[in-house]
Amino acid sequence: MTLMSRAVTVVLAGLLLLAGSGCSTGLKLGYNQLERLARWEIDREIDLDAAQKAAFTAEFQALQRWHRQTQLPRYAADLRILAAAIERGQPLGSAIDATLAAAEIHGEALWQQAQPGSERLLATLADAQIAEYDRRRRKALDKQARRHADDSPDDRRKHWRREWRDSLDRWIGALNAQQLALLDAAWPHEQALERSPAEQAAARLARHQRLVAGLASRREPGLLARLTAAADPQERVRSEADRARARALLITLLDAADQRQRKRLQATVQELADDLEQLSRHVSVTATAG
Repeated sequence: MTLMSRAVTVVLAGLLLLAGSGCSTGLKLGYNQLERLARWEIDREIDLDAAQKAAFTAEFQALQRWHRQTQLPRYAADLRILAAAIERGQPLGSAIDATLAAAEIHGEALWQQAQPGSERLLATLADAQIAEYDRRRRKALDKQARRHADDSPDDRRKHWRREWRDSLDRWIGALNAQQLALLDAAWPHEQALERSPAEQAAARLARHQRLVAGLASRREPGLLARLTAAADPQERVRSEADRARARALLITLLDAADQRQRKRLQATVQELADDLEQLSRHVSVTATAG
């Protein structure tokens, strides 16, 4: 992902996590500040000139109008279906699986909608801007690699376990004893498939290098399709396998949910659906300068 499409998906993911924490006001304010947040995300890695900033504003606002009017109501409808399934007593795993399948379709729709605007913006970048992006990104990747270079297997286990616990706590509350035991049982398999910190760092750098190389043809049509096609096939297979494994574990954990957790999830999902529906009808008047 690059520029607008990357910024949108990163920020939306963060907002959904915020919504899952029960912060309804934060979701609404955040969504209405989405352009500003996306600009901040981009400014970390590339300096746009005045004309590019204006173009970004126009492209992003058009994308957000489409997203607000056409996608938020669909998200809300899917969440209401999930809430009703929970209320009927359907196993959480199967209910969530259907919701995740719908979310993947919505994510692809967002990606497709963002592509033309992203390609138009990328075509305006100068060689010096690409070089500066390359420098900043390599620096960030190096910092990330050094931060985790000395992680022990136990460090990685604790980090992995903590990520699962924190993520699920936003939606269902604290994990119960059965779920914690399921997490511990899943770790040996996860560890066997996990790459070392050095391997992960090398893979991130290789992806970045392919992106920068691909940007040499940024003024030719079909850039993002070419970048996707240039991805390492083994990386794609590994990524898909990682997602499938995480999804299977999520379903297993949710199938072990108790009544307290089901009630918490239903209330959270229902509130999020209400918020998204309200946002879909709201016309943002947020200033875009900056």
